[in-house]
Amino acid sequence: MTRTPRSRRPASLVAAASAAALLGALLPVTLVAAPAQAANGCLSEVETGAGPIPFLQPGGRCDDQVPPTATLVSVTPAPNDAGFVSSRSLTFTYDGAHSDADSDVIRFECKFYNTAAAPAEWTQCGTKGEGPLSVTYDGLADTTAVPYTFEVRAYDAADRTIDATSDPSTNPLIPGSPAETDLEDTQQTPVKQVVRIDTRAPQAFIFNTPFDAETPSLPMLTTDSPTFRLASSEGNVVYRCDIDGRQVPCQDGNSTFRRLGAGTKVLSVSATDPAGNVDPDPATTTFTVPADIELPSGGKWRETASPRAFGGSYIETTAFGARFSVEGTNVREVRLIATKRPQAGILRYKVPGNPNWAKAKLNSSRIERGAVIVLRNPSSKSFTGTMKFKTMSRGKLIEVDAIMLR
Repeated sequence: MTRTPRSRRPASLVAAASAAALLGALLPVTLVAAPAQAANGCLSEVETGAGPIPFLQPGGRCDDQVPPTATLVSVTPAPNDAGFVSSRSLTFTYDGAHSDADSDVIRFECKFYNTAAAPAEWTQCGTKGEGPLSVTYDGLADTTAVPYTFEVRAYDAADRTIDATSDPSTNPLIPGSPAETDLEDTQQTPVKQVVRIDTRAPQAFIFNTPFDAETPSLPMLTTDSPTFRLASSEGNVVYRCDIDGRQVPCQDGNSTFRRLGAGTKVLSVSATDPAGNVDPDPATTTFTVPADIELPSGGKWRETASPRAFGGSYIETTAFGARFSVEGTNVREVRLIATKRPQAGILRYKVPGNPNWAKAKLNSSRIERGAVIVLRNPSSKSFTGTMKFKTMSRGKLIEVDAIMLR
C-alpha cells in the first residue's frame, strides 16, 4: 500500500508553540503582561517591550508628553512698530523642533483670519525636512477694526495618530500595558502674529486759510503768528509741516505758526499714517506776512504793547514831523496796518522815483484797530529803495503797526 508522507514541523517551532500554549493555560494573565512604562522621558508611543511572539507576549505603551514647538522665523514684509504693513501680500516663515531627543517627524498646521473669533479648522502647512516652511497670502484687503492673525503650531506626526491609553495587545486573553495618560502631541499654545494692512496714503488738508479781497490768490496776513486747522483723510496720522522748506511743529487740529518773518511764505502739510504711507500730494497755502514797524529813533514816536497788535506792539505819535522809513526791492504793492479813527492825524508817504507825497487814509467814523490801508496796488510801477513816511499834523493821534511790501 502506498503511504502519503506527512509534512513535519520544525522541532523548535513545535516546542515553542507547545510551551506557549501550556504557559498561557497555566499562568494567570497578569503574570505575562509587560510592565507599564514610565511617561517621563518617553519619546515614542509606539508599542515597545513585546516578546518574540507579540500575540502571546504583548508589550506596552508610554505617553510622550512633550510635543514639538513651532517658532515664527519672519514675516515679509516686516510689520512696523505699530504692527502695520503697506502691502497686500504677506509671507510667514516658520520652523519647529523637539525640545528632547525625540526624532519623530514634525508637521505644521496654520490658520489665517481677520475675524473677531478664530476659525476652528487648521490647515496643513508643511513638514519639516520636506520643502520650505512658509506660506503666502495674496490679494489681502486693507484692515479696519479687526487685524489679520496668523497662527502656526507643530505636532508629532507619529504619536498624534496613537492613543497611548489603548491596549497594544491583539490577544483578547493577554492584555498589554497601555499608558495611563495620552497627553496632547500637538503644541497647545500656537505661535501668533497680528498684522494690520494699510495700503492707502492719507491726504492732508489745511483749513482757516486767510481771505484777501484785494488779492485772493495771494492773501496778506494781519498777524505774524497765524493759526491754521489741519486735518487728514485718515485718523492717527503724523503731520509734517514746512514753511519755505523749513520744518516747523504742527499737529492735528489747530496749529499756530509763531513769529514768522516778513515776506511771502508757502506752508506745506503732509501726513504719514501708522503704516508708513506718506501723503503723495501735500496740501499747501501761500500767504504774505507783513513786517513789524520798529520804533524809530528821534523820540517823536513811542511804542505801546498790545496783545492785539501785530508782533505784540505798535508805535504812536501826536507830534508833527515824526518820521519812519522802510526798505524794499522791486516793490509794487504796499499795505499799511494801522488804526483808523475819527479825526486821525495826517500821515504822508513817498516812494523812490516819485517826488510827490501821498496821504494815507486814516480817518474813519469809528475806531478800527488793525485796519489794512492799501497804499499801492499790484499794478503799480515797481520801485527799489527807501519808502518814507512823515506826520503832517499836531496833537492828533496816529497809530501804525506793520507794513507789507510786495
